[in-house]
Amino acid sequence: MPDVDLAAARDLAIELAQKAGDLAVQHAASAAALPKGHAGDVVTHVDQEAERLIAAVINAVYPDHAVLGEEFGLQGDPDAEYRWLVDPLDGTNNYVLGLDLYGVCITLCRRGEPLVAVVHDSARGRSYAAIVGHGATLNGTPVRMLAPEPLDRVTVSWLQGYAVGADDPAGQRMFRSLERSCKRVLRTWAPSIDWGLIAVGRVAAMIAYRNEPWDLVGGALIAREAGADVLTSADGEIVLVAHPDIITELAALAGIE
Repeated sequence: MPDVDLAAARDLAIELAQKAGDLAVQHAASAAALPKGHAGDVVTHVDQEAERLIAAVINAVYPDHAVLGEEFGLQGDPDAEYRWLVDPLDGTNNYVLGLDLYGVCITLCRRGEPLVAVVHDSARGRSYAAIVGHGATLNGTPVRMLAPEPLDRVTVSWLQGYAVGADDPAGQRMFRSLERSCKRVLRTWAPSIDWGLIAVGRVAAMIAYRNEPWDLVGGALIAREAGADVLTSADGEIVLVAHPDIITELAALAGIE
């Protein structure tokens, strides 16, 4: 059993996600984008300041834990039993364009297994949270996925990592297959937003292709605790999250056996 109070860890993660989200909202009109890493990816001073804020508090409260953040990488012992995954400003491209589709993702893992997850929709003040085995909540109220309609009448979300090129054959094949079979394929370019939509049943499924771990691990825990099933391809590049009633059909479309 974990020797960490998971409810306290969840509450801290919610508090930190909300502070980071408030910081982003406050600076939304003035944040300037700088190029980062893969083509098309950007960073702002808000990403960096928010990650520093989150990591500093986690390090103070849990000095024996490691923090893996999108902006500054691993802080702490690489062999630490507990590791926090942090995306301080998910959806930075949307953010600098003035679109309010951005958020914060914070996850606590023990030896690679997620125990606590928080996804915060910054612009709308919605905090989705989960503790493994204890269900999912939205601003403290339990949430559960609704049974979906047939596949040709549902909206599904598509996510892909920045390393995926426009000419990636596997990505193109999956995306076209989803477009042919579903009512609509949503592309927010902000996993935090998609996870919230999944948890409350606004979208019936999400397919993620070659995304970073901080984009997926915590959100998948929230979705699972809200009633979704999660499948991963053998090579780990595709993650499918969907209501159990349609996941088999979607797995066939995505090529997951």
